[in-house]
Amino acid sequence: MDTLNYRSAVAADAAAIRATSLQSYRQFEKVLSREYWEQMHHGMTDPGVLDELMSIAATFVCDTGSGLAGVVFLVPSGHPTPIYPANWAYIRRLGVDPAFRSMGVGRRLIELCIEQARINGEKILGLHTGTMMPEARRLYDRLGFSLIKELEPLLGQQYWLYSMDLSQ
Repeated sequence: MDTLNYRSAVAADAAAIRATSLQSYRQFEKVLSREYWEQMHHGMTDPGVLDELMSIAATFVCDTGSGLAGVVFLVPSGHPTPIYPANWAYIRRLGVDPAFRSMGVGRRLIELCIEQARINGEKILGLHTGTMMPEARRLYDRLGFSLIKELEPLLGQQYWLYSMDLSQ
């Protein structure tokens, strides 16, 4: 059994992060249209996309010693998108290698984001997820995120916006 070590990512982790992200999201290739899968694949594998995300986000990984079991990104407030207001921090691209699912890896990575957002003084932490990710939706509900609203479809899928009030 591999030992799971949770830590902040470093630049040298980039290739392993791309590989782990792709491995964890590969299941959606069967769910998405070819066009949308190619979009998702590009976002997971393009070094420039990852470099940009890592330049603004706190990146947490679960390291097994022989590779990564999971990854998640915490984007601080001040980086608005059409989904997230400027005063929200938000979680992006939680990915867990299928070989390590049901071991609490995703939960612990999200908990690290919550802890770091609180340390950073963030007031609201957001995330979005869709119909193709029912396990993620259950995890976010269990961790105390609140459903805010349904979003416009993304990648041809129904998506929802969630938030957590960190000011309490």
